[in-house]
Amino acid sequence: MLRENLFALRETIDQYYADHGRYPASLEELRSVGYLRRIPEDPLTKSSSTWVIVPPPDEQGTGVYDVRSGAPGAGSNGVSYAEW
Repeated sequence: MLRENLFALRETIDQYYADHGRYPASLEELRSVGYLRRIPEDPLTKSSSTWVIVPPPDEQGTGVYDVRSGAPGAGSNGVSYAEW
C-alpha cells in the first residue's frame, strides 16, 4: 500500500507541475485545488501528516517536488522506507 500511495502522490505532483509550471507549495494545496480528494495516509504511520516533503533541486528549494515515508525501518528488501 505504501508504494501505491507514493505512486499516486508523485503522479499528482507531476500533473500539477505540468498544469501550472511550478510545484505545489504543500500537499494541502493539491487537496484544496482539487487534485486530491484527500491526502492519502502513510499506511506505516497511519497518518497523512507524516509524509516527508522533498523540495525541488533548484535554487528556490520551495514546494513539493517529491514525498517520502516518514516511517522508521526498512522493507523486506532492506531498503529504508524513507528511500522508497
